[in-house]
Amino acid sequence: MMKRILQYLPALAILTMLTVSCEEVIPFKGEMIDPKIVIYSLLQSENVITVSVAKSHAVFEEKYVPSQITDAVVKLYCDGEFIETLTYVVPESQPEYYQAVPYSKYVSRGVKPVYGSTYRIEVEMAGMKKASGEARLPDIIPVIGLDTIENLQAEGNILMEAKVMFSDPGGNNNFYRIAARSSEGMYYGDKTVPWSPETPVTIYENDCSYASDKDPVISPRKEEQDLFDMQIYNTYHIFSDELISGKEYALTLDINHRWPDTDYYEFSIYNFELQSITEDLYMYLRSSSAHMQTNDAFITEPVLVYTNIENGLGVVGAMSSSTETLRIGEYPVDGVTYE
Repeated sequence: MMKRILQYLPALAILTMLTVSCEEVIPFKGEMIDPKIVIYSLLQSENVITVSVAKSHAVFEEKYVPSQITDAVVKLYCDGEFIETLTYVVPESQPEYYQAVPYSKYVSRGVKPVYGSTYRIEVEMAGMKKASGEARLPDIIPVIGLDTIENLQAEGNILMEAKVMFSDPGGNNNFYRIAARSSEGMYYGDKTVPWSPETPVTIYENDCSYASDKDPVISPRKEEQDLFDMQIYNTYHIFSDELISGKEYALTLDINHRWPDTDYYEFSIYNFELQSITEDLYMYLRSSSAHMQTNDAFITEPVLVYTNIENGLGVVGAMSSSTETLRIGEYPVDGVTYE
């Protein structure tokens, strides 16, 4: 036994030496890139135009601490005509242990984007190149129907298959995102006796967009596997009309569902939102998702995040929405307490 232990000592010594040698600090000798203005803005017809502004920083800038940019000049143009200079908004106070807000918000005094117009956002900061980006609202693609099929699962749970139907107009390249949210009320009182007004109905809200993961346009099957069988997950549930151009389509979502007991004022509300988005926003979300998933994977090439910002980074995009709602049970009900 002693002889076998001694045979392993040299190998352990070598491993120890290698571990120590790996602690050498290698200075970065690459070209340092000047910081750029970062712009984020999502145009929606029902919302006042808002712009988030920041500065980029080098990866190796260890002492970087985000701070509010209060003196940026953020200008808004509509179809080439100057409209207004946006106003800086001070962020709400937060506990000291919260991370600093990384972006500075600038808001219009009341301008909401309208269909048919192009909106351009220009941002100026001292000592930096002026950056700008533009977008226009895409046409609304209405949800034309909602069908549901329910299958009983174990422990009384139900798998609800919801089909969100719409018709792609064809002709142009169209880009979409599907979003689904649920609001459910559950009664935790004694159900062996009649409902008690003293027991509240607890409300839970959830993002159900994950339920679309198995739909072919959200997760198309690839004939060939990626290197090392690595697949990129569709984080934002976006898709183009490449497979459905000019066709009517039913987008399928499989949702784990618990049937509410309406005798105790339980309820379920599902909102299915079909978002028509600009190509720039689609490309940004697609590349951002891939970047986040491959950022720490040494076996993959780095993914550059798409931007439509001239002389800067970020994205100015736009979105139009159509929503269909499924309701089971009543909410709110007079006399019932909710929490």
